[in-house]
Amino acid sequence: MGGSMERRWSGFVRLRRLVVLIALGFTAACTSSRPVQIPPEWQTSAPAPPAPHPAVQTPPQAHAAPSGPIIRRPPEFREKDLAPGLEPALPPGQQKAEARPPQYLASMHLVEQGKSNLAAGRPEAAIGLFEQAVQVDVHNGEAFLGLAKAWRMRGSGKKAMEFARKAEILFQDDPRKLKEVYLLEADILSDLGDAAQSNQYRQKASRL
Repeated sequence: MGGSMERRWSGFVRLRRLVVLIALGFTAACTSSRPVQIPPEWQTSAPAPPAPHPAVQTPPQAHAAPSGPIIRRPPEFREKDLAPGLEPALPPGQQKAEARPPQYLASMHLVEQGKSNLAAGRPEAAIGLFEQAVQVDVHNGEAFLGLAKAWRMRGSGKKAMEFARKAEILFQDDPRKLKEVYLLEADILSDLGDAAQSNQYRQKASRL
């Protein structure tokens, strides 16, 4: 009889525990689905957003008028700014000096020394100076003309004619010097006994 009582009590305890567990589960389910209500006096209103500051418009700054008199420099004119035909007139006989390369100037210095030797009757010394002038500036027609005169003075007409023809080529754009070369070539050809060609060169010189 004691054993049956024990079994009954044990079954009762188990049933009680099951009921408690069911009750706890039901309570938890009810509380989780029911919204929580907060009393009105506990609620705090959300802070109002700050009022926007009115944009401050700054009046446009007026340009200050310059004080004192305004002095303007007169316009500067350069020669290259002048229209064609308005260049300042040069006095009669005066021309613009063209810039010459240093080779030409050095070559002409030797040519002048050679001419001095020719005038003094020293063709050998003149030939050396004219040859140096050609080495300095191979386009110096004065140097070739001097060589032609020097070799004619020495009695070598063929060499003189060779250098005279080189001077003729270099003086194609200078009628005055070209006429001088034509007359020299006419004299050289006359020395060589070619009268026909000598007359042709004299006619060329007369047309210049």
